[in-house]
Amino acid sequence: AVVSTQSGHYGRGPPLPKSIVEPVAKRLSHVHLCSNPARVQYCTQSIVLFRENVINKMCRHCIRFPNRSEELHVHLAKTLLSQGHLAPLPLHVMPVYWSHDHALRLYPIPDVIVVADKYDAFSVTATESLIFNPGSFPKSNFSFKVYLPAQRKIENCEIGS
Repeated sequence: AVVSTQSGHYGRGPPLPKSIVEPVAKRLSHVHLCSNPARVQYCTQSIVLFRENVINKMCRHCIRFPNRSEELHVHLAKTLLSQGHLAPLPLHVMPVYWSHDHALRLYPIPDVIVVADKYDAFSVTATESLIFNPGSFPKSNFSFKVYLPAQRKIENCEIGS
């Protein structure tokens, strides 16, 4: 599995210990533990799941900051797609193990990219690709996003009190 380490490098890491996997597998029979990033093929759709706080890093190292904070997610989507890479920043900001760089490439461009970031929830459609961030679950009043692959749309959901 290609995993993200605490230092921010991406490379091959050891599998999760059995002491963590077995209790989860006993309670949830259909659970699949995957790498970061993970690629899922659902029927004809290609879905990429990526857990990284890339918006924060982009804001700290951008040359031209967007006029409105609402545009941050649009800039992220355009940057990921135009760079064709999940780590679009310089190597001193987002170090990458070269032997595993292929796992971060976005070619061919997937149908859906899920950027699991601490930033507020958003969804953007760019070049026929849907890019969305479900946001922070506890910070957003327990709201989340559900992707409906048959309709190729995202539904906003919230757990009521």
